[in-house]
Amino acid sequence: MFKIYSKGCEYVLRALTTLPADHFDVPFLAKDLCRKARVPEASTRKAFQKLAKEGILTAMTGPGGGYRLAVAPADISLLSIITAIEGEDVFKKCILGLRVCSDRKPCPVHASWKKLRGGMMQEMESKNLAQLMRAVK
Repeated sequence: MFKIYSKGCEYVLRALTTLPADHFDVPFLAKDLCRKARVPEASTRKAFQKLAKEGILTAMTGPGGGYRLAVAPADISLLSIITAIEGEDVFKKCILGLRVCSDRKPCPVHASWKKLRGGMMQEMESKNLAQLMRAVK
């Protein structure tokens, strides 16, 4: 089965939807969100670190530690979360998994996938974390 993003990305999206939308700036512990979302802590924590590096989360140091959203959920697109975790090329990979696939040397479904991924990227950019949080509650 073709997957666009990793389990770690899926886990982060599920975990972030458990945050209270109206109190998004309150610090949280990764283990608490993981428990609430029923996702593995180790891979989710690694993905949280990537979100902190990209400025989507703020890592809190010291006693208690944890994270908090760096900006309001409405200002965090799903595309920004996905690309922070998976990298900028996440939607550019060949759908058949070929290492060499481009406009110059296309696979049999390259043109179709190129159209689909453009639309998918626009859709992910137009959706934000606040919308996802409301839809999941």
